[in-house]
Amino acid sequence: MNRILKWGLGLVTLCGPAVEAQQAPMLRELVAAALQKDHGLAIKQLDIELTHVDQQKLKEVYLPHLDLSGKYAYLAAGINVKAPANSVPELGIALPALDDAFTNRANLISGGFKADVLLYTGGKVPALKKALVEKEKGQTAMLEKDRQQIISDITTAYDQLALLKQVKIVLDESQHRLRLNYETAEKAFGYGLITKFEYQKIEVAQAQLDARIQQYESKRQLLIYSLHTYTGIETDRIAMINNDLLPLSQTGEDRSIMGRPEIAALTASIQAHQYQIVAAKSWWKPKVQASTSLGYLNMFDVQLKAKEPFPTGNTMTLKTNKLELLPNFNIGVGFKWDLFDGNKGKREVQQSKIELQKVEREREEVVEKLELNLLKQQSELASAKAEIFVKEKQKRTALNALTQASKEFKTGLIKATDLVGAEADYQSAALEYLQAVFNQRRIAVEILKATGSLHIESIE
Repeated sequence: MNRILKWGLGLVTLCGPAVEAQQAPMLRELVAAALQKDHGLAIKQLDIELTHVDQQKLKEVYLPHLDLSGKYAYLAAGINVKAPANSVPELGIALPALDDAFTNRANLISGGFKADVLLYTGGKVPALKKALVEKEKGQTAMLEKDRQQIISDITTAYDQLALLKQVKIVLDESQHRLRLNYETAEKAFGYGLITKFEYQKIEVAQAQLDARIQQYESKRQLLIYSLHTYTGIETDRIAMINNDLLPLSQTGEDRSIMGRPEIAALTASIQAHQYQIVAAKSWWKPKVQASTSLGYLNMFDVQLKAKEPFPTGNTMTLKTNKLELLPNFNIGVGFKWDLFDGNKGKREVQQSKIELQKVEREREEVVEKLELNLLKQQSELASAKAEIFVKEKQKRTALNALTQASKEFKTGLIKATDLVGAEADYQSAALEYLQAVFNQRRIAVEILKATGSLHIESIE
């Protein structure tokens, strides 16, 4: 007995992780997996990283630029000289006429080290830095907009699973009742208490119910695969989800649209365009740069030789072993001042101002539309709550009618047609109530989106 107990405990220990891994995922896990898997979010996150790179590039504008260069060259040239006879009386030197060609060759080695440092850009770089900060804020806000849309999509699918679960319960209850009533009808038909038409009515109702159950299974499988595509979670685990469909009461305390990511993004875009205007206006300001360099130059084995001898009979040949320049050092500060750039800077300022006006108008339009959308969603939420109340009452009434009809059918007070009608009425009322709850949850989520407060915590 002890061995069996130890073996059982060991088996549970070994299988524990596998059993835990097969637990049904909660809504939070589904949302987290979808956010992790979504390609659109990943691309926009990479866009933010590109903005970070642009910010780093601007920060590094003031870093020194260092250059180290070197060169070796062999020089060879032909020189043709033609000149009349000349003299320098003061020195008593007579220069003969020249009509000759020379050859020149030399070896050249040069090297240098240079450093440049930007000291002042006229305020352009600081303004562009601030513009990029605002751009990143806008990109992050739009990333939040996509996150909220993904939460909405996953919540819709999650609620659809709950809706289908409740639908299955209604269909199973109907199937159970029809089975009992079918047995009663079969006995009544055998005794000749009901007609064949009335007997077949229940058969038709049973066939219709079987068709609805088949439709339910198809929709559920499609929904499970859709959630698998969204999240990457195994279909076996998704199929284990067994959530309930209840009205959503937490719709957020903030009823203002100012929390919407779109408004935050457009506000940041306006700020970015304002800084771009500041940067564009700096075109006329001088730019200051410091630089220093150290160079080396060496010409060696230099030879200049005439091709033909002079009239004196001598052939001129000049040689130099080395001509070296070291060190060749300089340091200084320079500036560049664009006094007139062909109106290029002026046009950039005009263009930036027009872009700013466009974004400001776009923000105004978005605010108007979002305010109208919020009013619409609030009105629909009130209607959805009233609809739930009505549908719940209709459901109770239909259930009472069905219960009474079942009793009367068993005692022969009503026909099978009346019983089938009562069953259909209850099914319709029960499904309409579930649909009303589902619709109310959708509108509640839309209100959270309309106020920019849709987070997993607000709907759990």
